[in-house]
Amino acid sequence: TLISALFLLNSCSTTTGVQGTTGPDGSITYQTFYDDLSPYGSWIDYPGYGNVWSPGIDGDFRPYATNGHWVYSNEGWMWASDFNWGWAPFHYGRWFYDDGYGWLWIPGYDWSPAWVTWGAVDNYYCWAPLGPGVGVGSAYGGWRPHDYYWNQVPRDHIYDNDLSRLVTRPNSADRIAVI
Repeated sequence: TLISALFLLNSCSTTTGVQGTTGPDGSITYQTFYDDLSPYGSWIDYPGYGNVWSPGIDGDFRPYATNGHWVYSNEGWMWASDFNWGWAPFHYGRWFYDDGYGWLWIPGYDWSPAWVTWGAVDNYYCWAPLGPGVGVGSAYGGWRPHDYYWNQVPRDHIYDNDLSRLVTRPNSADRIAVI
């Protein structure tokens, strides 16, 4: 469908515009991330990735699913987070899941409205965070995120402001058609 094509074409386009706090030359720095995110979580020296951030959230946190909603912007589908710290981990860097720590964020320096891949199954839109090292093009060339990464919401609720109450995990992620 047309809206599916729009998801595909617009969800991960990068821009040179920087959102949030910037360094002296107008670019994001690691120190910016460290200073702005430290009050809201912990930095962990993680093997293979270096310093990653763990949000200090009780309960079932899921990136691009908890405490926010999707909006269509001039840059494409954008995650509008309701967290004070949401300007950074939902628009820069990548998320991955660790069984011991939960969801962890790796800082990145390119901005995007959301670093996700999109899919559809039955009457649901589905999305999953792009993992570390996954290029935007490969997300559309057959790469599939781990089943646990997927979120889904009924198509007629994709614009709702409180997705947390509606988001579920697909029963079988292998049925999701990546769009």
